[in-house]
Amino acid sequence: MLGCSHLARILADAYLNPVTINFDMTRYSEVLQKQERGVNPGREEFLLTQYPPDREIILERPAVVLDKFGLIVLWYLPRAIDAAIQNDMLSATMMMSGPLGKSITRGTSPKDTWRTHKSNFQISEHGLTSGCINLSPGWFLQGHPAPQFQPEVLATLKSDDGAAYCRVMCRPAALVAAALRVMHSGLYWSSLTTQLGLGVWADTHQTQIMGTRLREWASVFTVVAVMCNRYTPLHRDALSHAQWFDIMTSVSGYTLARMKMPNIGIEIAYNAGVMAGASGRIVRHGVNWVNGDRVGWVWYMRDDIHEFVDVP
Repeated sequence: MLGCSHLARILADAYLNPVTINFDMTRYSEVLQKQERGVNPGREEFLLTQYPPDREIILERPAVVLDKFGLIVLWYLPRAIDAAIQNDMLSATMMMSGPLGKSITRGTSPKDTWRTHKSNFQISEHGLTSGCINLSPGWFLQGHPAPQFQPEVLATLKSDDGAAYCRVMCRPAALVAAALRVMHSGLYWSSLTTQLGLGVWADTHQTQIMGTRLREWASVFTVVAVMCNRYTPLHRDALSHAQWFDIMTSVSGYTLARMKMPNIGIEIAYNAGVMAGASGRIVRHGVNWVNGDRVGWVWYMRDDIHEFVDVP
């Protein structure tokens, strides 16, 4: 309850500090290609010439960023996560050291595998295991779309430790759910409906592990990406909807972190305890190298799961 009360104050502070930018979120979303990943410099340069930001803004206190028609582009909530829940996130990440360590890839094409490529991770000075993993109770594997294939519980939650991971994520998941209820109530309710539909499907098809994990899964989001000590180059999240929000969070002991969002002309201080909600498909974003250990959790939806259970 204390964590939610603290979050409520930060949300109120943000709502009372609107920042309007010369940006048309609807028209911008219409020009994006289906698999727009934000890593092609030539393509991004073209988009910037077509939709140039009118100014550069640095945010360091709570704010909502609005497009020129009043649509919310970004919720920026520094210090939104209280110390107890930050500790929960750090402890949970340490529990996941095994899968985090196995996630690092060492191929020759970091551009295509940047999320897990070794070149984008730094070594911890305090014993944390670097890496990046996804956790989800319902996910279509790459190259296994519906209707030929069925959703599965990701391996990180199928393991013997899956139930324990769900338990330690409960309080952070509840806090993020409360934030989404305010930031984007339509997405909040559609995601709950999606999870109910997925639970009915799991029961009908007797997929016990999915039904069990859905009951243990406290998040309103269907996926969380857990990252430790990763540099994040500028990118977009191509598998989401333009109208949806991802919620990005960051904790642990580090300094001088900034998240840049060049296509909307925004840069934010990205210090421990921060929470930011935005469309990961529309807003191109990235986080610089930092001094110290940084743990990031990003909560998001997969459109193919919503489509699978006929929820918009």
